[in-house]
Amino acid sequence: MGKQHDYEVPSLAPAYVIESIPIGGDNEIDPAVVRAEGIPTPAHLRMYPEFARGAMGRIHAATDRNLLRHVALKRLDKALAVEPFYRDGFIAEAQMTGQLEHPNIVPVHELAVAPNGVPYFVMKLVQGVTLYDWLFDPEHAVGTTARLEEGLEILLKVCDAMAYAHSRGVIHRDLKPGNIMVGAFGQVYLMDWGLARLTMTRPASGEHAQMEAHGPVGTPAYLAPEQARGNPADMDERSDVFGLGAILYEIVAGVGPYGDLADEEEILRRARAGQVVPVARAAGLGANRSLRVIVDRATAADPDQRYQRVPELAEDVRRFLRGGLHLPRKLFAPGEAIIREGDVGDAAYLIVSGNCRAFRTVEGTEETLTTMGPGEVFGEMALLLDAPRAASVAAIDGVHVLVLDRNTLSEGLGVDGWAGALVRALAQRFADLEERFRASGLRRG
Repeated sequence: MGKQHDYEVPSLAPAYVIESIPIGGDNEIDPAVVRAEGIPTPAHLRMYPEFARGAMGRIHAATDRNLLRHVALKRLDKALAVEPFYRDGFIAEAQMTGQLEHPNIVPVHELAVAPNGVPYFVMKLVQGVTLYDWLFDPEHAVGTTARLEEGLEILLKVCDAMAYAHSRGVIHRDLKPGNIMVGAFGQVYLMDWGLARLTMTRPASGEHAQMEAHGPVGTPAYLAPEQARGNPADMDERSDVFGLGAILYEIVAGVGPYGDLADEEEILRRARAGQVVPVARAAGLGANRSLRVIVDRATAADPDQRYQRVPELAEDVRRFLRGGLHLPRKLFAPGEAIIREGDVGDAAYLIVSGNCRAFRTVEGTEETLTTMGPGEVFGEMALLLDAPRAASVAAIDGVHVLVLDRNTLSEGLGVDGWAGALVRALAQRFADLEERFRASGLRRG
């Protein structure tokens, strides 16, 4: 058996877009290169030079002459094709991927072995960018609503793919942004199942495909501690939950759960020790509190403290998205007024970060009513009544708020019917009572 690959496993699915490939004609690879590297050249495919490579294989673009469509051909290195461990593992990858029929998993069209003994499989050619490239695109800056909302939508599709794979007894074990492709029209594909492991059945391609040496499996920055420690028996669905949590962590904080390090050996050491940096420290308190709870649970060092199943993680992320992430945000500088007493407004505010002071002006003197922090809401009466604001609110430090106006409330909650009339009537009675207290010079306790 040849030397087994180490924990560094580069992605085999980087961004690749075909602008135009003519149909028919000869292969676009030098015949000498084909012979030297053992590149399969099926008669029904027009082959093109490789566009991606990893530790064990290569990927070529190709044109299917029969179906007139662009595809990708993944082949095992010629030198590894004679080793049963690698050959059987490669074939097992194709078989497992081919059986995972899901909209967010790249479909496999064909599996074969070339006359020279090199196994290959043909799959859909994905056009787009990796989530890694997406995360570092300036348009998706850390902390922006666009990055968070779009990133979570992408993550949910990957969660759906993983939940399905787990139901079929397959764990991925190399979840990372580089193995996720994002298309221009909302397509999301989870790629590269080369390190996947069956948990319920054995692969059909031979005993070698299920043989595993002890050692780290996957990419250090996204490894669950039990993966980093390297005992295959300790790896299960919760290891993939950690991988998804690590991706979520990077969407939120811009770095991985073990810190912003370039030294993979140090990252691996931290992973083995379970030294996850709390996301609040990496992202700052500006990150939503409820989202931080989700990230911390998904990346808990102890598998028993994590989400036990992917659907549990996905449900909490969906609940967070439904909770108002789509609302516009505003930033106020220290001392800046957010609402003013006596003004008529139509919006309420949810504090995301920072602190505010609510006050009234009594005989020319500002009288502080309360201070408010992240998670608190103010100005809500304006959503229901066309009445002057009863108090002013100003930022104490830099304040980040979500803004909910009357139109959004009506569209989202449907308060134009009898329920809305009831709520408005109750609000009016409350406002009348408040005015009586103010007129009498009394304060409510």
